Amino acid sequence: EEATLDVREVRNTPGSGITGCVDGHRITAGRAEWVTEKHRISDDLAADAAGFRAAGLTTVLVARDGAVGLVVGIDDALRTDSPAAVEALHRFGWVPSIVSGDDPAVVRAVAEALDIPSDRAHGGVAPEHKIDHVRAVSDGGPVVMVGDGVNDAAALAAATVGVAVHGGAEAALTAADIYLTRPGLMPVVDLVRGARRTLRVIRRNLVLSLAYNVVMVSLAAAGHMSPIVAAILMPASSLTVVISSYRARTFRE
Repeated sequence: EEATLDVREVRNTPGSGITGCVDGHRITAGRAEWVTEKHRISDDLAADAAGFRAAGLTTVLVARDGAVGLVVGIDDALRTDSPAAVEALHRFGWVPSIVSGDDPAVVRAVAEALDIPSDRAHGGVAPEHKIDHVRAVSDGGPVVMVGDGVNDAAALAAATVGVAVHGGAEAALTAADIYLTRPGLMPVVDLVRGARRTLRVIRRNLVLSLAYNVVMVSLAAAGHMSPIVAAILMPASSLTVVISSYRARTFRE
């Protein structure tokens, strides 16, 4: 027989945790710093929490009726394709950074595993402050924000291009400009590679179109081309650009 819990007054604080009343007990669960602001914690549990953070684990505290009673260390393993994806972005000339609400120690451990300098690994960042990080680096050029959670939605909307990854929250999908339909981070690399190819095709078509028009206008001005021939060749210019675009490898291998 399934037990039924009386859950009331549930309140979610984005980027921090959740509170509620369960069977008459006030329950709070969330980030260590947030929970310990208003709840007592024993020396033993505080030591456990410090040990989890030092090991690079996401630390979650659970308190009941004003006292912390449980410490949980969550090992959020890197996706297998993450190192290769970050390395590829480096080769493309991008400067990857991490902006996360997770504990700074966890973020530093992830950055070290991905060969990202510590000064570009920002942990403990509240959702509203992620926008500040996006705006701070936007002075240096276009900013691409990759995220999957509700806490990333505002930053995704503020970035030059917001990318929501596979399996992301609905809020992130709504705020992002692009949604990746395949799991992992390598689709981000495919996106950048396809965008670079598209820009090359656009530049090539502009050069073809400009060269074509310069030659034809010069011939017409010199009297070496009749109006009928010009009328025939003008659509041919557009057709050349269309064929060039159709045959180009952009987002297809």
